[in-house]
Amino acid sequence: MNHYGKALLIYNGKAGQDDMDSTLGNCIGELSSCCDELTLYGTKSKSDAERICREKGGNFELIIILGGDGTVHECVNGLAELADRPKTAILPAGTCNDLSRSLGISQDIRQAARLIKYGMTEKIDIVKANDRYFSNFWGVGIIADASQNVNEAVKGVFGKLSYYLSAFQTLQEAKNFTFKAEIDGKAVEEEAVMVFVANGRFIGTSELPLPPQKYNDGLVDIFIIKEAGFRLLKELLAAKGTGKLNEKSGEILHFRAKSASLETMPIQNIDMDGEVYTETPVKLEVLEQHIPFIIGEEEVY
Repeated sequence: MNHYGKALLIYNGKAGQDDMDSTLGNCIGELSSCCDELTLYGTKSKSDAERICREKGGNFELIIILGGDGTVHECVNGLAELADRPKTAILPAGTCNDLSRSLGISQDIRQAARLIKYGMTEKIDIVKANDRYFSNFWGVGIIADASQNVNEAVKGVFGKLSYYLSAFQTLQEAKNFTFKAEIDGKAVEEEAVMVFVANGRFIGTSELPLPPQKYNDGLVDIFIIKEAGFRLLKELLAAKGTGKLNEKSGEILHFRAKSASLETMPIQNIDMDGEVYTETPVKLEVLEQHIPFIIGEEEVY
Protein backbone atom coordinates (compact mmCIF):
# COMPACT_ATOMS: atom_id res chain seq x y z
CA MET A 1 0.00 0.00 0.00
CA ASN A 2 1.22 3.51 -0.81
CA HIS A 3 1.57 5.92 2.08
CA TYR A 4 1.69 9.70 1.88
CA GLY A 5 2.38 12.39 4.45
CA LYS A 6 0.69 15.64 3.41
CA ALA A 7 -1.74 15.48 0.48
CA LEU A 8 -3.77 18.23 -1.20
CA LEU A 9 -7.05 17.42 -2.98
CA ILE A 10 -8.16 20.11 -5.44
CA TYR A 11 -11.79 20.14 -6.61
CA ASN A 12 -14.25 22.52 -8.25
CA GLY A 13 -15.65 24.60 -5.43
CA LYS A 14 -18.29 26.04 -7.74
CA ALA A 15 -19.86 22.65 -8.49
CA GLY A 16 -23.23 21.77 -7.02
CA GLN A 17 -22.82 21.11 -3.30
CA ASP A 18 -24.88 17.91 -3.24
CA ASP A 19 -23.05 16.45 -6.24
CA MET A 20 -19.65 17.34 -4.83
CA ASP A 21 -20.50 15.99 -1.38
CA SER A 22 -21.48 12.71 -3.01
CA THR A 23 -18.33 12.59 -5.14
CA LEU A 24 -16.06 13.36 -2.21
CA GLY A 25 -17.88 10.80 -0.09
CA ASN A 26 -17.03 8.13 -2.65
CA CYS A 27 -13.29 8.67 -2.34
CA ILE A 28 -12.40 10.25 1.02
CA GLY A 29 -12.40 6.93 2.87
CA GLU A 30 -9.74 5.40 0.64
CA LEU A 31 -7.66 8.57 0.63
CA SER A 32 -7.79 9.10 4.39
CA SER A 33 -6.46 5.60 4.99
CA CYS A 34 -3.24 6.30 3.05
CA CYS A 35 -2.65 9.99 3.82
CA ASP A 36 -1.52 11.29 7.21
CA GLU A 37 -2.86 14.75 6.46
CA LEU A 38 -5.41 15.40 3.70
CA THR A 39 -6.25 19.01 2.84
CA LEU A 40 -9.28 19.79 0.65
CA TYR A 41 -9.24 22.89 -1.53
CA GLY A 42 -12.26 24.00 -3.54
CA THR A 43 -11.42 26.32 -6.41
CA LYS A 44 -13.30 29.60 -6.54
CA SER A 45 -12.54 30.86 -10.06
CA LYS A 46 -10.75 30.03 -13.30
CA SER A 47 -6.98 29.63 -12.86
CA ASP A 48 -7.41 29.11 -9.10
CA ALA A 49 -6.17 25.51 -9.40
CA GLU A 50 -3.08 26.67 -11.27
CA ARG A 51 -2.34 29.32 -8.67
CA ILE A 52 -2.69 27.02 -5.67
CA CYS A 53 -0.46 24.38 -7.32
CA ARG A 54 2.20 26.95 -8.09
CA GLU A 55 2.10 28.56 -4.65
CA LYS A 56 1.48 25.53 -2.42
CA GLY A 57 2.27 22.44 -4.50
CA GLY A 58 5.81 22.10 -3.22
CA ASN A 59 4.53 21.80 0.35
CA PHE A 60 2.76 18.51 -0.35
CA GLU A 61 3.92 15.00 -1.13
CA LEU A 62 0.82 14.30 -3.20
CA ILE A 63 -1.51 16.48 -5.30
CA ILE A 64 -4.90 14.92 -6.08
CA ILE A 65 -6.86 16.49 -8.95
CA LEU A 66 -10.60 15.85 -8.72
CA GLY A 67 -11.97 17.12 -12.01
CA GLY A 68 -11.82 17.00 -15.79
CA ASP A 69 -9.25 17.85 -18.43
CA GLY A 70 -9.52 21.60 -17.81
CA THR A 71 -8.68 21.22 -14.13
CA VAL A 72 -5.82 18.84 -14.95
CA HIS A 73 -4.50 21.39 -17.46
CA GLU A 74 -4.55 24.16 -14.85
CA CYS A 75 -2.79 22.03 -12.25
CA VAL A 76 -0.12 20.89 -14.70
CA ASN A 77 0.63 24.54 -15.50
CA GLY A 78 0.94 25.28 -11.81
CA LEU A 79 3.20 22.31 -11.10
CA ALA A 80 5.41 22.28 -14.21
CA GLU A 81 7.85 24.97 -13.11
CA LEU A 82 8.28 23.82 -9.51
CA ALA A 83 11.79 22.71 -8.66
CA ASP A 84 10.43 19.81 -6.59
CA ARG A 85 7.29 18.48 -8.30
CA PRO A 86 5.08 16.31 -6.07
CA LYS A 87 3.40 13.08 -7.07
CA THR A 88 0.13 13.80 -8.83
CA ALA A 89 -3.05 11.74 -9.09
CA ILE A 90 -6.29 12.20 -11.05
CA LEU A 91 -9.79 11.42 -9.83
CA PRO A 92 -11.67 11.80 -13.15
CA ALA A 93 -14.83 13.86 -12.73
CA GLY A 94 -15.12 15.77 -16.02
CA THR A 95 -16.68 15.34 -19.44
CA CYS A 96 -13.89 13.46 -21.20
CA ASN A 97 -11.03 12.80 -18.73
CA ASP A 98 -8.66 12.06 -21.60
CA LEU A 99 -5.30 12.13 -19.78
CA SER A 100 -6.63 9.81 -17.09
CA ARG A 101 -7.70 7.35 -19.80
CA SER A 102 -4.22 7.41 -21.32
CA LEU A 103 -2.74 6.67 -17.90
CA GLY A 104 -4.98 3.64 -17.41
CA ILE A 105 -6.94 5.25 -14.57
CA SER A 106 -10.40 3.84 -13.91
CA GLN A 107 -13.25 6.21 -14.73
CA ASP A 108 -15.03 4.95 -11.61
CA ILE A 109 -14.25 7.42 -8.84
CA ARG A 110 -13.97 4.75 -6.13
CA GLN A 111 -11.58 2.66 -8.18
CA ALA A 112 -9.53 5.73 -9.08
CA ALA A 113 -9.21 6.56 -5.38
CA ARG A 114 -8.17 2.99 -4.66
CA LEU A 115 -5.49 3.31 -7.35
CA ILE A 116 -3.95 6.20 -5.40
CA LYS A 117 -3.65 3.79 -2.49
CA TYR A 118 -2.21 0.87 -4.44
CA GLY A 119 -1.08 2.12 -7.87
CA MET A 120 2.32 2.71 -9.41
CA THR A 121 4.01 6.06 -9.98
CA GLU A 122 5.72 6.99 -13.25
CA LYS A 123 7.08 10.28 -14.51
CA ILE A 124 5.28 11.37 -17.68
CA ASP A 125 6.22 13.80 -20.43
CA ILE A 126 4.80 17.32 -20.38
CA VAL A 127 5.08 19.67 -23.38
CA LYS A 128 6.09 23.31 -23.03
CA ALA A 129 4.37 25.63 -25.52
CA ASN A 130 6.03 29.04 -25.27
CA ASP A 131 5.47 29.86 -21.57
CA ARG A 132 2.56 27.43 -21.08
CA TYR A 133 2.29 23.64 -20.76
CA PHE A 134 0.00 20.84 -21.94
CA SER A 135 -0.25 17.18 -21.06
CA ASN A 136 -2.63 15.72 -23.67
CA PHE A 137 -2.96 17.68 -26.93
CA TRP A 138 -2.30 20.94 -28.75
CA GLY A 139 -3.96 22.11 -31.95
CA VAL A 140 -4.59 24.98 -34.36
CA GLY A 141 -7.10 25.29 -37.18
CA ILE A 142 -10.44 23.50 -37.20
CA ILE A 143 -9.86 21.84 -33.83
CA ALA A 144 -9.43 25.22 -32.11
CA ASP A 145 -12.37 26.66 -34.07
CA ALA A 146 -14.52 23.72 -32.97
CA SER A 147 -13.50 24.18 -29.33
CA GLN A 148 -14.52 27.83 -29.46
CA ASN A 149 -17.89 26.86 -30.95
CA VAL A 150 -18.64 24.39 -28.17
CA ASN A 151 -21.47 25.55 -25.93
CA GLU A 152 -20.55 24.79 -22.32
CA ALA A 153 -24.20 23.99 -21.59
CA VAL A 154 -24.16 21.01 -23.97
CA LYS A 155 -20.54 19.97 -23.40
CA GLY A 156 -21.55 17.47 -20.74
CA VAL A 157 -24.14 15.88 -23.01
CA PHE A 158 -21.62 15.04 -25.73
CA GLY A 159 -17.90 14.67 -25.05
CA LYS A 160 -16.85 11.97 -27.48
CA LEU A 161 -14.81 12.17 -30.64
CA SER A 162 -18.06 12.04 -32.61
CA TYR A 163 -18.94 15.35 -30.97
CA TYR A 164 -15.73 16.95 -32.18
CA LEU A 165 -16.31 15.58 -35.66
CA SER A 166 -19.84 16.92 -35.59
CA ALA A 167 -18.49 20.29 -34.50
CA PHE A 168 -16.07 20.24 -37.43
CA GLN A 169 -18.94 19.55 -39.83
CA THR A 170 -21.00 22.43 -38.48
CA LEU A 171 -18.38 24.90 -39.67
CA GLN A 172 -19.59 26.38 -42.94
CA GLU A 173 -16.16 25.87 -44.43
CA ALA A 174 -12.71 24.98 -43.18
CA LYS A 175 -10.33 27.86 -43.65
CA ASN A 176 -6.90 26.98 -44.96
CA PHE A 177 -3.87 28.69 -43.46
CA THR A 178 -0.24 28.59 -44.47
CA PHE A 179 2.48 27.76 -42.00
CA LYS A 180 6.19 27.39 -41.63
CA ALA A 181 7.40 24.78 -39.17
CA GLU A 182 10.67 23.35 -38.00
CA ILE A 183 10.23 19.83 -36.64
CA ASP A 184 13.36 18.45 -34.99
CA GLY A 185 15.38 20.64 -37.34
CA LYS A 186 13.43 19.71 -40.49
CA ALA A 187 11.75 22.60 -42.32
CA VAL A 188 8.14 22.07 -43.39
CA GLU A 189 6.04 24.63 -45.26
CA GLU A 190 2.46 23.77 -46.22
CA GLU A 191 -1.15 24.82 -46.34
CA ALA A 192 -3.39 23.08 -43.83
CA VAL A 193 -6.72 23.21 -42.06
CA MET A 194 -5.35 21.75 -38.84
CA VAL A 195 -2.08 21.01 -37.08
CA PHE A 196 -2.50 18.65 -34.18
CA VAL A 197 0.09 17.57 -31.59
CA ALA A 198 -0.71 14.53 -29.44
CA ASN A 199 1.09 13.78 -26.20
CA GLY A 200 -1.70 11.46 -25.01
CA ARG A 201 -3.77 8.89 -26.84
CA PHE A 202 -7.34 10.10 -26.30
CA ILE A 203 -9.46 13.03 -27.40
CA GLY A 204 -13.13 13.29 -26.56
CA THR A 205 -12.93 9.85 -24.83
CA SER A 206 -11.99 8.10 -28.11
CA GLU A 207 -8.59 6.58 -28.76
CA LEU A 208 -6.45 8.09 -31.50
CA PRO A 209 -5.24 5.82 -34.33
CA LEU A 210 -1.66 5.62 -33.10
CA PRO A 211 0.73 2.71 -32.65
CA PRO A 212 1.58 1.89 -29.01
CA GLN A 213 3.86 4.54 -27.51
CA LYS A 214 5.16 5.20 -24.03
CA TYR A 215 4.08 8.22 -22.03
CA ASN A 216 7.70 9.02 -21.14
CA ASP A 217 9.68 8.53 -24.36
CA GLY A 218 10.35 12.24 -24.92
CA LEU A 219 8.39 12.38 -28.20
CA VAL A 220 5.06 13.75 -29.42
CA ASP A 221 3.02 12.87 -32.51
CA ILE A 222 2.53 15.80 -34.88
CA PHE A 223 -0.21 15.63 -37.52
CA ILE A 224 -0.64 18.08 -40.38
CA ILE A 225 -4.12 17.86 -41.89
CA LYS A 226 -4.07 19.32 -45.39
CA GLU A 227 -7.72 18.91 -46.35
CA ALA A 228 -11.04 18.64 -44.54
CA GLY A 229 -14.19 16.72 -45.41
CA PHE A 230 -15.80 13.33 -45.05
CA ARG A 231 -12.94 11.54 -46.81
CA LEU A 232 -10.47 12.69 -44.14
CA LEU A 233 -12.84 11.88 -41.29
CA LYS A 234 -13.54 8.44 -42.74
CA GLU A 235 -9.81 7.81 -43.07
CA LEU A 236 -9.15 8.77 -39.46
CA LEU A 237 -12.01 6.63 -38.15
CA ALA A 238 -11.02 3.66 -40.30
CA ALA A 239 -7.53 3.84 -38.81
CA LYS A 240 -8.84 3.66 -35.24
CA GLY A 241 -7.56 0.61 -33.46
CA THR A 242 -5.15 -0.39 -36.24
CA GLY A 243 -2.28 1.84 -35.10
CA LYS A 244 -1.81 2.95 -38.70
CA LEU A 245 -2.65 6.05 -40.65
CA ASN A 246 -2.95 6.07 -44.42
CA GLU A 247 -0.56 8.86 -45.31
CA LYS A 248 -0.34 7.97 -49.00
CA SER A 249 -3.28 10.22 -49.83
CA GLY A 250 -1.20 13.21 -48.85
CA GLU A 251 -4.02 14.55 -46.70
CA ILE A 252 -2.18 13.69 -43.47
CA LEU A 253 1.49 14.22 -42.65
CA HIS A 254 2.75 12.53 -39.48
CA PHE A 255 5.94 13.21 -37.52
CA ARG A 256 7.30 12.09 -34.15
CA ALA A 257 9.52 14.73 -32.59
CA LYS A 258 11.12 16.18 -29.45
CA SER A 259 10.65 19.81 -30.45
CA ALA A 260 8.98 21.98 -33.05
CA SER A 261 8.28 25.60 -33.89
CA LEU A 262 5.29 26.85 -35.87
CA GLU A 263 4.45 30.16 -37.48
CA THR A 264 1.09 30.61 -39.24
CA MET A 265 -0.33 33.08 -41.70
CA PRO A 266 -2.73 34.39 -40.54
CA ILE A 267 -2.27 34.04 -36.76
CA GLN A 268 -4.24 31.08 -35.36
CA ASN A 269 -5.87 30.47 -32.00
CA ILE A 270 -4.36 27.56 -30.08
CA ASP A 271 -6.29 24.80 -28.31
CA MET A 272 -4.37 23.16 -25.46
CA ASP A 273 -6.13 20.29 -23.67
CA GLY A 274 -9.49 21.80 -24.69
CA GLU A 275 -8.63 25.32 -23.51
CA VAL A 276 -8.28 28.15 -26.06
CA TYR A 277 -6.44 31.22 -24.79
CA THR A 278 -3.17 31.67 -26.75
CA GLU A 279 -2.12 32.27 -30.36
CA THR A 280 0.62 31.35 -32.82
CA PRO A 281 3.58 31.55 -33.28
CA VAL A 282 4.72 28.84 -30.89
CA LYS A 283 7.76 26.83 -29.86
CA LEU A 284 7.10 23.34 -28.52
CA GLU A 285 9.52 21.36 -26.37
CA VAL A 286 8.94 17.96 -24.79
CA LEU A 287 9.96 17.91 -21.13
CA GLU A 288 10.77 14.24 -20.71
CA GLN A 289 9.53 12.49 -17.56
CA HIS A 290 8.65 15.83 -16.02
CA ILE A 291 5.82 15.17 -13.55
CA PRO A 292 5.30 11.95 -11.54
CA PHE A 293 1.74 10.67 -11.96
CA ILE A 294 0.03 7.71 -10.35
CA ILE A 295 -0.95 5.38 -13.20
CA GLY A 296 -2.93 2.22 -13.77
CA GLU A 297 -1.22 -1.13 -14.10
CA GLU A 298 -2.02 -1.22 -17.82
CA GLU A 299 -1.49 2.30 -19.10
CA VAL A 300 -2.69 2.64 -22.68
CA TYR A 301 0.01 4.87 -24.08
